[in-house]
Amino acid sequence: MLKTLIFALLPIIVTIALGYFAAAQNFFDDHDSQVFVRLVMNFMLPLSVFSGIWSTPRKIIIKDIPLGVWLLCSMVGCYIIFLIMNRYLFHTSLHIATLRAMSVADPSVPFIGSAILPLIFGASQSAITIGVCTLIINILILPTVFATLSSDASLGSRLLGTLKKPLVAAALLGFILALLGWQMPEELSGSFELLGKGAGGLAIFATGIVLFTRKILVNKAIVGTVFSKNILFPLVVWAIMLALGATSELQRLVVLTLAIPTATMPTTLAIQFNVNESELASTQFWSTVCSFVTLAVFLLALS
Repeated sequence: MLKTLIFALLPIIVTIALGYFAAAQNFFDDHDSQVFVRLVMNFMLPLSVFSGIWSTPRKIIIKDIPLGVWLLCSMVGCYIIFLIMNRYLFHTSLHIATLRAMSVADPSVPFIGSAILPLIFGASQSAITIGVCTLIINILILPTVFATLSSDASLGSRLLGTLKKPLVAAALLGFILALLGWQMPEELSGSFELLGKGAGGLAIFATGIVLFTRKILVNKAIVGTVFSKNILFPLVVWAIMLALGATSELQRLVVLTLAIPTATMPTTLAIQFNVNESELASTQFWSTVCSFVTLAVFLLALS
């Protein structure tokens, strides 16, 4: 199982390294990373999210209510708590506080989780977990983040602008179609996957470019965010589940899912909105590197 974990995390490190190398050799620069992110956010990722949510059967979305409730409360609760802490306890700007909170609350379930979870819990249970996490991030957290980062307009304009974002619109449309029971025909999947499947890889490659142009950082903010994401967040949720008497199998599934390192989305948004790109890219890098140890420890402890 540890071998599987290593080989699930290794492609991310390799892709970041390739982006870093490409920037070091002057193949790409900071402007190119912004172009890549626009491509990911406006075309590739919306296609991937729409296809992934629409292809999730309605019975899977509503099947496991306890799992959905735990993931929903954990991820949304974590986002709100860390947003408040960064904003008012550490006195950071609202934009930075938002992306730091998202870095802790958003595990890379579609990429890393899809490689690890099926081998531990089976295809069916993993599909439910990945589908639920995708919905929570793209339907609930992401629109809030978009509205916050676009804070130069009125509240109504921000909400309307958020709903017009390709990624948010794609997630909402896919969710509605899935709930209506209109299952996506298999023949259509290739239309979305041809471009959509490359979204994660290109976003991670762009992170490598940012790490070269902005340099890999290590500071208190990054260490605190990585510690919170990789250790504190899943550990607190595990303690709460133990106190409330959740089943051991549910504990394993929820805690291991939350212990997955941070997703590419916070870094991608940081590049798009020019908010502390180097900090968010470094956070993603160190979260992934440290997860070789932290995720393995949680895996062994929960076995």
